[in-house]
Amino acid sequence: LPIHDHILKPSSFSVDCTGCSETKNDADGYFCFECNFYVHKECAESPLEINHRSHSHPLKLRWCGPPGYSDKRCCLCGETLGLLVYHCSTCNFSLDTACARKHEIPSIDYPKAHEHRLHLLAKRVSFPCACGKDVPGAPYLCHQCNFMIHRDCLVLPRVIHLTRHKHRISRSYFIGPGKFSCGVCRLELNWRYGGYRCSICTDYVIHLRCATRDDVWDGIDLDGTLEEEEEIEEPFQVLDDKLIKHFSHEHDLELNESGVVCHETIHCSACALPVYFDAFYICSVCDFVLHETCATLPRKLRHELHKHTLTLRPNTTPDEEHGYNLFNCTVCQRLCSGFKYVCSKSCDVQIDVRCCSIREPFVHESHPQHPLFLTSSEPIDCGACNEIASPVLNCVDCGFSLGYDCATLPNKVKHKCDTHFLSVCYGEETSGEYWCEACERKVNPSTRFYTCEDCSSTLHITCVIGEFTFWRPGKMAISRHEVAIIPNDFASRPYCYMCRSRCEDTSGIIYISEKHICSSKCLEVYIKFDLTFSKLETVEIALHNLELFRLDHTSHGWSIL
Repeated sequence: LPIHDHILKPSSFSVDCTGCSETKNDADGYFCFECNFYVHKECAESPLEINHRSHSHPLKLRWCGPPGYSDKRCCLCGETLGLLVYHCSTCNFSLDTACARKHEIPSIDYPKAHEHRLHLLAKRVSFPCACGKDVPGAPYLCHQCNFMIHRDCLVLPRVIHLTRHKHRISRSYFIGPGKFSCGVCRLELNWRYGGYRCSICTDYVIHLRCATRDDVWDGIDLDGTLEEEEEIEEPFQVLDDKLIKHFSHEHDLELNESGVVCHETIHCSACALPVYFDAFYICSVCDFVLHETCATLPRKLRHELHKHTLTLRPNTTPDEEHGYNLFNCTVCQRLCSGFKYVCSKSCDVQIDVRCCSIREPFVHESHPQHPLFLTSSEPIDCGACNEIASPVLNCVDCGFSLGYDCATLPNKVKHKCDTHFLSVCYGEETSGEYWCEACERKVNPSTRFYTCEDCSSTLHITCVIGEFTFWRPGKMAISRHEVAIIPNDFASRPYCYMCRSRCEDTSGIIYISEKHICSSKCLEVYIKFDLTFSKLETVEIALHNLELFRLDHTSHGWSIL
C-alpha cells in the first residue's frame, strides 16, 4: 500500500489506527510485523480522490498527513488529523477519513442553544461567535437568524452557580444594551455578544469562556434542578452577654474586650497571630483563644479562591480525625498551624483563614489607588516583593499584581528591637541609607520594609516575619515527638542542635527533647520523617509537599531517611 513501505498482512487488533488515529473493536485491518504499523481495512482501501458535499472541489487522499501550511484539523469535526487526509490544496480544505465517509453535512437541533436547526459551515472562517472570541473555525449557523457559534460554545451549560456570586447565573447568547465588566477577568464585556448573567443582580455578567474556566466552574449544569437554600451553621452559640460556646472548642469562651493592655504573648488559635489590643474570646480552663473577628468565621464559605464550597476545620489537636498541627496553605504556600478551610469535595485544598479573609474587591496599602481582583491563576511577578506568585490579586487598571503571602502580611507587629508597633512601608524615595535594626544590614528604601513611626527604625520584612510567625506557640505532636514552639528571646541566641548555627529566627525556636532546633529543615533531619510509610496526612506530608526541607548533603553530609 502507498501508506507504508513494508508488506501489510490482514489482522484484527483493538489498537489505534495509524491512518485515522481511531480505535475500533474487532475491526478488520492490516498489520506490519516489522514496525508494529496498523491500519484499518477501510482506511487502507480509501479511494484516492472523492467528491464531498462539504466542498466544491475534488479532495485528494494524502498518505503523509496534512500539509505544513494547514492548521492540521478536520474542517468538519475539528479533530486533529492523522496520516490519512483528504485535502484540497486550492482552498486549504481538509477532512479526516471518518468525516469523508459521511455524505451529509452535520446539522443539529439543540433548543438549549438556539430555537432553530443549526447547520455546520464546512469551512474554517473567522466569525463573531457569541462568546466574543474571533477564533477561526468551522461554525454552526442558523440561516434564519444569521446566528453563528463555535462548536464548543454550543454545548456550554445553561445554568451554573459559581463561588464568586451568591446567586445562580444563566447563559445568554445576547446580553443586550448596557455597559458591563466581566465578574471574573474584570475586563469589558461587549453587550452584543453572550455571557452568563444573574437574574437578580442584573448588572452581574461574566464572559462565557471565563465562567466555564476549570478553576472557576465546578462542572455542574444546574439546568432543570431546583435551587435549594443553603443551611447556615452558626460558628457559636451565645450563652450570656460575654459568653459563647464555639463549635471548635469543648469549653465556654469569655469575651475580653479591647483596651489599653497589649496582649502580645497571647495568640489566636484560628489565625495564630497575637491578639495585641483587639477584643478576643478566652477559655478559663485552657489556653484556647480566638479573636472576636475570628470567632465569627463562617463554617461554610463560598470563596473565589476555589470552585467548591469550603468548610472551616479547627486545627486544635493532632489526635482529632481532621486536626493536624501543621499544614501547607494551598494559596500562600506557608506552613501554618491555625484554622483552615478545606474543600467540601475531594480536592486537596487547605487554605489558611488569613487568605480566605481577602475578598474582592480588595484594597491594599501597597496599591491604594485601585482595587485588586483574583482574575487569573497564572503565575506572575508580585509587585510588592518582585517574586513569582500564584495565585495573585490583579489590578485591571494598571497591571499591578499582589501575591497572597504579601497580601496577608501583618501590617502591625511587635519586635524585640523596638518597644513600639512596626508597620509596613511599601517603599519611599530618600537620599539617605537605611539599616536593619535586627541584622544590621542595609535596607533598600525603594522596596517594602517594616518601620517604626515613633523611632524611625527600619527592619527587613524577613527579619520580622520568620518561619514561626504563623505557628501558634505551645506544644504539638510531630511523628511521636512532643515539640514546643518557644519565643527566641534569650539574651544570647542558642545554637541549633543539628546545624550548630545560632538560632537567628526571632519569631521562635523549636524545642524538642531539651534541644533547640532553628528551623523545620533541621527538625526534619532530627526526627527523620519516614514519608514512605506514612498512612495519614500528617505534618510530615505537609513538610514534604512544601519542599522547604531539602538539605545540602554535599556540604553538611546529611541525608533524609
